[in-house]
Amino acid sequence: MRPIEHVLGYARLGYAVLPLLPGEKRPHPRLVPHGLKEASRDPATLEAWWRSCPQAGAGILPAPEVLVLDFDDPEAWERLKEEHPTLLEAPRARTPRGGVHVYLRLPPEAVGRLSASVRAIPGVDLRGLGRSYLVAPPTTLPTGAYVWEVPLRRPEELPPVPAPLLARLLPPPPPPREVWTPVEGVSPKRLQALLQAYAAQVAHTPEGQRHNTLIRYAVAAGGLLPHGLDPREAEEALVAAAMSAGLPEAEARAAARWGLEVGASRPLALEPSLAPSGPRTYRARVYARMRRWA
Repeated sequence: MRPIEHVLGYARLGYAVLPLLPGEKRPHPRLVPHGLKEASRDPATLEAWWRSCPQAGAGILPAPEVLVLDFDDPEAWERLKEEHPTLLEAPRARTPRGGVHVYLRLPPEAVGRLSASVRAIPGVDLRGLGRSYLVAPPTTLPTGAYVWEVPLRRPEELPPVPAPLLARLLPPPPPPREVWTPVEGVSPKRLQALLQAYAAQVAHTPEGQRHNTLIRYAVAAGGLLPHGLDPREAEEALVAAAMSAGLPEAEARAAARWGLEVGASRPLALEPSLAPSGPRTYRARVYARMRRWA
């Protein structure tokens, strides 16, 4: 199959494409001087590029809902596929040096929340997401060629990121606004306020997002366990919230326990919370100053 046939096939599947310099990974500076910003799905544009440079490599720019796991370390791929066997069903390309690109679909609530600059799992980079391109078959480098081990599919047909894996990749939710407490540091009252805020978020999650949301907030609540939060109390609060949102108890309890266990190894950084030492409102502060000056 000629390179242009591969390229047109990617465009038909819904992926924007850009030409790469022959034998290299970087965009062709003459054809696409602005790099990935000029990636296109237009057949006429693609044909013009590859007519001008038939040996150009192919770069794929996935949409924001497409996450590509880039395994430079083959051992990292072996470890992760054992933990999540469903990854073997996802489209994947083998790189010349033995790495792997695995194409997955993000749930709507996670789109835009992952950062390609964060390495949450050793040996794995986050690519795609509408922000970075992937070198794709039939690109050939001096070290070898890229090949599909599992063929590419349309973005909406990609398998979803496994929920436990997504929980590891997403940043923990920020602590909610906290009530003032009279105790310096992380008090039981403060931990309770945080737990209840997390549970409230779980309880109000719409259908289709409940499982992933529960895992996210369970991981966050797990980060409170090293500060003294009772794990049984945390589990019961999260399970009750998930059940009120409509999750079955068995599913809710399994997800909550898994998230709490993961979060316990990632303590949340909580700054000491001090009681306010003066009037809270602007008017009260003005009157207080006037009284001092009188």
